Amino acid sequence: MLKQFISITIMMLVSSMMTVATEKTLPQGVFKFDIYYNQYNIEKLGANPSGDKITWETVNLEDGVMNDIYLFRYLNYRALDGINLDLNTKLAKSWSKHMTHFDFAYGLTDKLTFFTNMSYEKAVLDYTDEYLAQAEHIDGAQSAAYKKPPDKATADHLNDTFVGFKYQLEHASVAFKMSDGFLLTGNDSEEKKYEDGIQELETSRGYSQYHYYLFKNISVYNQPIELTFGYIVLGKMTQIFLDNSKINFDPGNMNLLKLNVPIKLHDLVTLNSSYVLLYHRFDKYKGGNSEFSSANNNTKASYENWTKVPKSSGHVQMAKFELVYQPTIFLRLFMNTNLLLSNDKSGQLYDFPGRIEPGNMVAFGITLFAK
Repeated sequence: MLKQFISITIMMLVSSMMTVATEKTLPQGVFKFDIYYNQYNIEKLGANPSGDKITWETVNLEDGVMNDIYLFRYLNYRALDGINLDLNTKLAKSWSKHMTHFDFAYGLTDKLTFFTNMSYEKAVLDYTDEYLAQAEHIDGAQSAAYKKPPDKATADHLNDTFVGFKYQLEHASVAFKMSDGFLLTGNDSEEKKYEDGIQELETSRGYSQYHYYLFKNISVYNQPIELTFGYIVLGKMTQIFLDNSKINFDPGNMNLLKLNVPIKLHDLVTLNSSYVLLYHRFDKYKGGNSEFSSANNNTKASYENWTKVPKSSGHVQMAKFELVYQPTIFLRLFMNTNLLLSNDKSGQLYDFPGRIEPGNMVAFGITLFAK
């Protein structure tokens, strides 16, 4: 089922931690600006043909068909207004994302650094002509939850904003960053435009986030190794799309482990090779779901209590390679790529890692230091 994907992707956990990625803090009075750009495609997503919201399948984006969405199965079964759909119709051709990030940091003291992460997203979800033709058959049916799609769903908006700080301890550093309240600057499911012929993709996850990090630098046979330990607390949110009337989600919290090995290739060039392990706890679902569920007694479309989503807990492994060129003390150029090594979760309700999975990510940008 095509779900509107959100905003500060896992890149905010991996790439934008350049602002706070090592044990070091900025010297007092020093400014640091990171401007970088990354692009990628969504390659896999989750499908819930039964409409029960707890039994998910993973499909490739280009292979997703109308039969993967309970609403279309229901409409065809009921044959409302003479509807006769081809449920083998493919839904989408591609889903591309382009993200521009702006990170700012300032050394309040030699041990305390303040920082903020902002990003702007442009995205295009390109539907197939065959799906648009099928949508014409549904248009006007007794289906208040269905909105006739445009040929392309788009996003062109800010993501959520993060603010935080990093503090230098005697032999390690700790950091905290958050997005909540007025910092939720993206468009969530209830803010985006979603009506016949208009479909805006979300750029906000729709829930608050609280990130806690511990940074520790060690040396093995004179080779520096930078360790990051993280715990991410996620708030509750709602989702409205297709046959979903209004669903309440409690996304599972995450643990993060990152190991980075910086290798000097030249006095001015460094290669960072990183391994990232994420562990995601169970997602939960509660509340109203499909407007059509009352006609199908075999579909559990609503739950009074928080219900765990099977297969929504598990591990994601990623590798990152970054090439850094620093010709002067105040200027740094970089390019990196993130590779998804494994993802054993297929049932997550919302957000990557889980139901919507990006392909390989490539980013490049510039860092400026000033005082």
